[in-house]
Amino acid sequence: MKRFQTIFILLSTLLLITSSCKDRKTYADYLKDESKAIDLFLKKNDLSILESFPKNGIFNQNDFYEDPETGVYYNIVDYGDTTKNLQIAEKVYARFSGVYFMVDDSVKFSNLTSTMPFEMEFYGPVNTTTKNYYTIPGLAVPLTRVGHNGVVKLIVPFNMGSANDRQQYQPTYYDYVTYRFENHIR
Repeated sequence: MKRFQTIFILLSTLLLITSSCKDRKTYADYLKDESKAIDLFLKKNDLSILESFPKNGIFNQNDFYEDPETGVYYNIVDYGDTTKNLQIAEKVYARFSGVYFMVDDSVKFSNLTSTMPFEMEFYGPVNTTTKNYYTIPGLAVPLTRVGHNGVVKLIVPFNMGSANDRQQYQPTYYDYVTYRFENHIR
């Protein structure tokens, strides 16, 4: 009788553990959900993805280029002052506004009126190595193409977003990002 109880308890425990694991999403599930959400966002807002970066550098209002290295989509609204190159370890100050669009009730955010802009240092083009140096790698993706006071719009997958975005598996749409470069501010 004791052996039967032990086997019954072990089987019940095993059944409970395996059934609870089936309810968990895998990383692949989150990536599929994100892909569907981005596709829906693109359709809902009538945005189109360009096959290649525009040869003349001019974006239409609803055109976005997907960076092949990072998966970040961006639209350059204004290139800003590109007469001086951005230097490695130079500080970049960003002001932005946007929306988390994968949640049921979109959450808007902004630092446009904050006394402190978002600050980052430039470590070079964002790739699999340098992305780990940036707090929000997606914000740094267009830095090699824009200059001081450049303005962009971004769609940032969660793996290129902030720590919170990565933790919540939440892609982000930045409808306005402007950059100021330290060596231009004086």
